Amino acid sequence: MKISKEIRDLVLKELGEHRKLSVTEVAELIDVSDATVRRLFVRLEEEGLAIRVFGGIQTPRTEKAAYSFTASAILRTKEKVAIGNLAALEVSSNDQIFLDSGTTVLEMAKALVRRHEMHQLENIKVLTNSLVLAEVLMPYCKVVLIGGDLRMERKDVCGFIAEETLKRFHVRKAFLGCDALHFERGLMTTDEQTARMNEIIIQNTSTIYILTDASKIGNTSFVSYGLLENVDTCIVDNGISLQDREILTTKAKRLLIAEYSETPEELQ
Repeated sequence: MKISKEIRDLVLKELGEHRKLSVTEVAELIDVSDATVRRLFVRLEEEGLAIRVFGGIQTPRTEKAAYSFTASAILRTKEKVAIGNLAALEVSSNDQIFLDSGTTVLEMAKALVRRHEMHQLENIKVLTNSLVLAEVLMPYCKVVLIGGDLRMERKDVCGFIAEETLKRFHVRKAFLGCDALHFERGLMTTDEQTARMNEIIIQNTSTIYILTDASKIGNTSFVSYGLLENVDTCIVDNGISLQDREILTTKAKRLLIAEYSETPEELQ
């Protein structure tokens, strides 16, 4: 039996939520044989999206695991859509903004497109290092895609050329994601190149926004790129605990909570 993309994405979403899945669990979830599930597990491991263990698979997402845009894009989608919708409302006509290459910021870009289509937004200028965001936004606004070394796992560019290019720009607002948000170590990501680029953006932007789902709060990743005190506005979903909400309120200058449900509504 051939596994469709929809079924494959469903399995990856379940894996992201539970961190470990057994052959039996997946067979019952998608109503196929154990042999078909095992073939799917082999394929996911070959793509770097899962690790096979005795009787099942587990997520490869640890501090030392490589980041995958494709794997991240299908995790916690309801939260990301809600955060992206709320972040898009922070952009005004004639704004000059930077958008990073994260999957939560991608949902913000989609929300900006919807606002443009509803004639709520016009004449914005977007600076980005994301190949995906550039493609989404190009038909609707001016996009400046910086050059640099291609990273297919992140679907973006980085490196010396990208860093030197970023130093030449100043934008009003920057919208950044993070791989972890730790109250003491600050904003964290999986690699030094992303951290260096984010540091440059923070230095050359009037207002900094951090977009993160609640699951990343309190965690650590490989390298820090800024303190919470550098953040003007933090946007997080309503899955955040009351305790974390109180701490973030004291750390960041402003905290916005994005409400989501099982069927998140688009911008009205």
